[in-house]
Amino acid sequence: MKRAIYLFLLAICFIGLVSPLWAQADEPLVAATADYDFGQEMRFYLTAENAADIRSATLFFRAQEFPNAFSVNVPVTAGDSLALTHAVDLAQVRFAPFTAVTYWWVLATAQGDDIRVPELTFVYEDDQFAWRELNQSGVTVHWTGDDPALGQLALDIVTESLPRLRTLVAVPDDLLLRLYIYPSAADLRAALRLTGRDWVGAHAHPELGVILVTAVNPRTAATDLRQSIPHELLHHLLYQATGVYYDTLPVWFNEGLATLVETTPNPSYATVLETAVANQTILPFTDLCRTFPTAEMEAVQAYAQSASLVRYIQTTYGTHSLRDMIAAFADGADCEEATVRGVGQSLSDLSRDWLRSLQPRSPFVQFWVDNGLLFILLGVGFLITALLIISPSRTQQVEVIGKR
Repeated sequence: MKRAIYLFLLAICFIGLVSPLWAQADEPLVAATADYDFGQEMRFYLTAENAADIRSATLFFRAQEFPNAFSVNVPVTAGDSLALTHAVDLAQVRFAPFTAVTYWWVLATAQGDDIRVPELTFVYEDDQFAWRELNQSGVTVHWTGDDPALGQLALDIVTESLPRLRTLVAVPDDLLLRLYIYPSAADLRAALRLTGRDWVGAHAHPELGVILVTAVNPRTAATDLRQSIPHELLHHLLYQATGVYYDTLPVWFNEGLATLVETTPNPSYATVLETAVANQTILPFTDLCRTFPTAEMEAVQAYAQSASLVRYIQTTYGTHSLRDMIAAFADGADCEEATVRGVGQSLSDLSRDWLRSLQPRSPFVQFWVDNGLLFILLGVGFLITALLIISPSRTQQVEVIGKR
């Protein structure tokens, strides 16, 4: 009797182990892949065996820069096997370069059940180049060419920039960053335009943790990267600090702060700003809250003004005022409110005082500023000498009076 019970239980366990295998044998065997031609077309593939029950297929794909996932119904021809393809025109769907694309399929069966194919992810990398790679502490540098030192140079610049940036904005301990160094400005411009982005010399996708820069001439690479890497890295950290409010940051503050941290700033900014002050063609900062001009010369002036105003805030009110403004923006404050919280003045009053500090001085005032201290010291010297000369004379007079 006990032996019969034992055999019965053993049979139940055997059936429990085998039946899932039978069920799995009835399910379709599915494989999904994807590929792309950068800036032209992205293709998604699905193959399935034992697929006679599948009646429809829906492809889903998304990237971080889009608010919602895309979905496409892909026609299915009944049969025991499937080979589905869907092509996406990248002139219509503008993926950011080097974004991560996630995709998955949902298959509907004749019985009304849904089969969800697990998600897969790939990086939409500019595959026109053979990228070299170097990693250090969460920072990955990609570059092209035969110079093995270029990647290390970029990593060193990131490392040396972080302490300076940390005085202005928080730097996360688990900083993750991908940095791509294009071989020429034309190559970077072409990559951005293929993906529907404007080119401005360097580019940051802070929401993706990606920075794109150029190093055209090996002899000037260190100087160029010390200008572009800290600038774009500041944008990345500002995004981390302000989160969902990053896109509403005043452009003058965002670009001015990024320009402030450049190790080798653009030498033309001082001349451009001096000319604008002399010609009384200063751009209103209320306009620069929203956007920068598209004309090249006015855009350069906007950068020069922004850098100068941010530097004025730091010099006049202290670095803590800039940090207070960042905290205000992180709370959702607008251009005017954050300025008041940071420096205790309206933007119009602040820009008026800033402009007054840039006004050229009259020759007499400039001469006094340059030489006033010297004249004060000379005057004090003459006064001391005169007192020393007068003092013995008075002593002699006292002695004569005493003798009388």
